[in-house]
Amino acid sequence: MDASYGAVAVNWTDPAGEPRVRMERVDSYGFDFGVLTRATNIAADYTQSTIDLPTAREQMDNIATTGKSWSKKATIIATAAAGAAALLVYGGDWIVSIAGVIAYLTLVFMMQKLGSLRWPSFFIQIAAGILASTAAAAMRILDPNVDPTSVVISIVIIMMAGMTSTGAVQDTITGNYMHGLGRIYEGLVNTAGLVVGVRLGAALFNALGVPLPVSNEVSLASIPLWLMVIAAALVAVGNGIILQSPARVVFSAATLAMIVYLVYAALSTGQGADAWARGVAAFAAGIGTAILPRMVKAPTSSMAISSFLVLLPGTLTYQGIWGSSLAGDQALYYLSSAFIAALSLATGLMVGQYVGVVTLNTLNVVRNRIFTPMFFSRASNHPLTRRGGKTSNARDTEGTSDTDTQE
Repeated sequence: MDASYGAVAVNWTDPAGEPRVRMERVDSYGFDFGVLTRATNIAADYTQSTIDLPTAREQMDNIATTGKSWSKKATIIATAAAGAAALLVYGGDWIVSIAGVIAYLTLVFMMQKLGSLRWPSFFIQIAAGILASTAAAAMRILDPNVDPTSVVISIVIIMMAGMTSTGAVQDTITGNYMHGLGRIYEGLVNTAGLVVGVRLGAALFNALGVPLPVSNEVSLASIPLWLMVIAAALVAVGNGIILQSPARVVFSAATLAMIVYLVYAALSTGQGADAWARGVAAFAAGIGTAILPRMVKAPTSSMAISSFLVLLPGTLTYQGIWGSSLAGDQALYYLSSAFIAALSLATGLMVGQYVGVVTLNTLNVVRNRIFTPMFFSRASNHPLTRRGGKTSNARDTEGTSDTDTQE
């Protein structure tokens, strides 16, 4: 199966040995890990012959009528908690955090509305930047000592291209160069929209007599490690609920996020990309996402990003795009740091998943055949398939066609 932004193509070989291809156009897309979890479990049951094809089709059809994993009220509360945690991480006090939650909720609501109107993401990013500047100006009026940069970063952190850039690097290092390049451009363009919005809003309020000295100097707050670990868990919980992950997945991801951040904190130097610290932390996340999804019957993607959300290099990309209009080599420094950070996270996660799966298979743990890290092989004696049974991309027959399904 090959999924891209514009289409989903499924390749298979029919019983007569003829290659078949089916393609569906994708007009729009979003994230709903509840739907993904249910669909993955149905596919796993079918491939393991637990259910027959008519039953699988019926269950797939029922997914569309199944309610959300979380109610609207729960989603709002989770969004508020994630916003408060982000504000604490970037230096806001409790009062600023409470005020920032309102702006954070407004941002999420605005994103949903503009998205439903099919606004291009670049312009949604500009609107988000203006909203963040407006919130920073309001807090600046209430408390002149508030750092507007910390407020802006805390609010727009969910709009930054950390997930996109890490996914782009993962695509690139696994051979999907065109898709990876497209996602890199997507991340850069969307981050540029965010910078335009923030600077436009800052210029507007400066003209109105409300000084708003926003810059690209981003720093984490000096808060105790235990509080930072709790913040990482809250961000993971909020992200999971917003993306409609089932409860069993959300709280497993939050536990993993705390472990991952502790690993990162033990190795972090606080300089630049902190590549080794990020890489080892992502390796721990990879091992965790090889083990925990088996226990809660969920796809690995529903936990992977949430487990190291606070380590994503979105702020570095933001600083680089902002620095491109300043003197010196700030842009090159921050953008190269963002790439190195994304490379460390993607590589660490993939290798961790690989090691985790191979280890579990060596221990005779039956593998969910739908779970496939980015490393895969057609060979039936490959470590990933040796003990868990054949996968749909591992065949013993001679002359396997290139059109065989790849998970």
